[in-house]
Amino acid sequence: MKKVVSEISGIVFSIPWLMAKDNGLFEEEGIDMTFVRAQGDRENRVAYNPDDVDPILGHVPYEQNMVSIYRA
Repeated sequence: MKKVVSEISGIVFSIPWLMAKDNGLFEEEGIDMTFVRAQGDRENRVAYNPDDVDPILGHVPYEQNMVSIYRA
């Protein structure tokens, strides 16, 4: 099986992934799916210049190569 690690962020965005895992859909496709929690720093930041916006928005597991895919 191919090992894939993905991040769990907001529950609204993660429910389809979690349900797919619970229903064995990844396993049927030969994927060993593991999830890690997002570790963003929940600090509110204000950016007045669009160039100052952090495109990763605290997706620490992605930045630290803890996950195989990035879900935007």
